[in-house]
Amino acid sequence: MEIQKLTVDDFEPAMALSEYAFQAVMSEEQKEKRRSQFSSQDIWGVYEDGQLGAKLHIIPFQTYIHGRSFEMGGIAGVATWPEYRRKGWVAGLLKHALEEMNRNKQSISFLHPFSFGFYRKYGWETYVEFKRYKVPTAHLPLKKATPGTIRRGDPGLSILKEVYSAYAERYNGTLVRDDARWENSVLVNGTSQKAVYYDEADAAQGYLLYEVKENKFTIKEIIYLNEEARQGLWTFIANHDSMIQEVTLQAPASDTLAFQLDNPRIQQEIVPYFMARIVSVEQFISQYPFASQDSPVQIVLQVEDTHAPWNEGVWQLNVAMNGTASIWKTSEPITDDQTIKVDIQSLTAVLMGYRRPTEMARIGRIYGPNTAIKALEQAIPERETYLLDFF
Repeated sequence: MEIQKLTVDDFEPAMALSEYAFQAVMSEEQKEKRRSQFSSQDIWGVYEDGQLGAKLHIIPFQTYIHGRSFEMGGIAGVATWPEYRRKGWVAGLLKHALEEMNRNKQSISFLHPFSFGFYRKYGWETYVEFKRYKVPTAHLPLKKATPGTIRRGDPGLSILKEVYSAYAERYNGTLVRDDARWENSVLVNGTSQKAVYYDEADAAQGYLLYEVKENKFTIKEIIYLNEEARQGLWTFIANHDSMIQEVTLQAPASDTLAFQLDNPRIQQEIVPYFMARIVSVEQFISQYPFASQDSPVQIVLQVEDTHAPWNEGVWQLNVAMNGTASIWKTSEPITDDQTIKVDIQSLTAVLMGYRRPTEMARIGRIYGPNTAIKALEQAIPERETYLLDFF
């Protein structure tokens, strides 16, 4: 198996494979947009007899984790021609991608799976889900007067970026969006209408990206920084009641919209979304902001990671009183009564905040003495995961 890095000269065969694998036909305009983005991604392919048989994209991103920005490698565009499948080429590409991301200090990786089970085999694990709503007009929240104002129309990118960043920092696993992300991926289909909520001091506190079409109010993003902005935006939505029959949107899994309705019997669906994987235990944990402690904490982690051998082994984790961590591999003898045994999938779910250590121990996903599990539980801050983007 020969793995090569693709260049702009490989654009046409790469796009032909994408169109076939994902059953999509792109317009010339879409192809030119993809061509302009091609060189900004790390794209690797497997060749046989000079023909591209499989490929994988690594897109450089940054993600918020506990308010801090982490370098993240986004895996996308994984595709193989059917005649080359079942040869282990994707497995080879994924292992190569891990090596590349480790070398580039992208300590965490995300992907949108076609199969959760498939990518679990290579160390990725579910890290986020969202709640999808369909709200009939008759069930919309009651209109409430708020001291601020709604302004419909294009507010300018700087306003949207400011509100989004303040909101995204509150979650783990949201993307840090640069201007190119906004212009090429966010402000595209389904965002022709925009509305911003401003408070009495004329500070933007929330926004809507939406479409009103065929009696449906489709929300692509609803972002608010406080309850006043939430009520203002929902009152604006409800003022469309003579034009629409339903509102659709997605929200964090913990969202309480239904609870706040007079009639909460609306359609709700929890949707498993993206997967994450720690690429480098050392890099990731060294940057990770643990919770402040009354005294320093020492935890021994025995990590299993067959596809990234640099993670495999026994690690000594020290968390200082201010939450700063240091971690190193140790060759000192260890005993079962002082060590937490964990695979890379479970460690990722725990450190992303998607699952808690005590819960994972209860269901047999991590193993160790209660004192060590509780110490890890107390060291990891609680913060919900969420992701508004797709790639």
